[in-house]
Amino acid sequence: MKLLPNSNGVYKVNMKKELKPQDIAKNIIIGILLAMAIGFIYQRISNFIAKETLKERVDYARVDDKRLDYKLKGEGKYTVVFDGNIGSNLNQWNEVIEIIDDEYGDLNTFVYNRSGYGFSDGSKQKTPKEQAEELRILLRKSAAPAPYILVGEEYGSLVLTEFAKEYPDLVAGVVLVNPLVEETINSKDFKKSLLLNNIRRSIESFGSSIGLTTLMDKVNLTCNTDEFEEMLDWEELHEFKVHRTKKEYNQAVKNEFKTITSGNIDIQEEGVFSGKPYYLIAKDGQEVLESLGDESLTKVYKVDYEENLVSMYKPDTVVTGIRQVLKQANQIDRLEKKNKNN
Repeated sequence: MKLLPNSNGVYKVNMKKELKPQDIAKNIIIGILLAMAIGFIYQRISNFIAKETLKERVDYARVDDKRLDYKLKGEGKYTVVFDGNIGSNLNQWNEVIEIIDDEYGDLNTFVYNRSGYGFSDGSKQKTPKEQAEELRILLRKSAAPAPYILVGEEYGSLVLTEFAKEYPDLVAGVVLVNPLVEETINSKDFKKSLLLNNIRRSIESFGSSIGLTTLMDKVNLTCNTDEFEEMLDWEELHEFKVHRTKKEYNQAVKNEFKTITSGNIDIQEEGVFSGKPYYLIAKDGQEVLESLGDESLTKVYKVDYEENLVSMYKPDTVVTGIRQVLKQANQIDRLEKKNKNN
């Protein structure tokens, strides 16, 4: 209060300082930075708790000092190597492997998590060729015996096609399931169709460092993974949901979507599977990949499934392909041995 001159009256003085626009902007920035710092600390604590509480049901090896998860089962002449979709993990192949284990007593199965998935360490963006090289090292370190029957679905088809291209002597046969077609994914229309998805993935990747993705997931604002989640048992689902909001997973998904929309995929050369049994499980438009193999050793099985995860929803279809390739691989092996002895 302040006395008025020559008066016994008083008046109130406004003690509040009027904020200038730059002061308001400064306070907003400070608030955002504070929220991000709190979110970052929360996410680090959440990540630590998750690693301590989740039960790891996989083996692992280090490739370039980065952990990569894998599961190797069985004992036999061939190792069936699986690689799956963007956004899924090695549990994608559970049903297929279960059927194979029951049917074959002389077959190895190998499934793994690419960088960033499951408990595998994250990494920078890599090309399918670099991922194929990582897989080769992982197979060697895990002592998974060659020759390999490669089974790749969607994005995994690119990695395993590169593998067959780079290491043909290690490969006895190939099954591609709902594969990406590079002529399609290199087009401008395809890139445009995934523009919104890539923006959302970038937001989730950034948000996974500050707790934002966890919050988005709780209110169902993250990208949909229901098709994969619905086929998991309780333990697998719990594990996936924990990893789903972490930085490594979201960075991996973002990177792989960036890879397939780069317009630079150059893997699917005509005859790349030459001399090897090749079974193609193809939706409409994918049958063009028949040209990757020899006519006499290639079988195309057309499907019209709505599901993207054929291996999870139609595992018998994939197993049929593996059976066909194994049968032909054994025939080729017997013929080669016979020719050597003559």
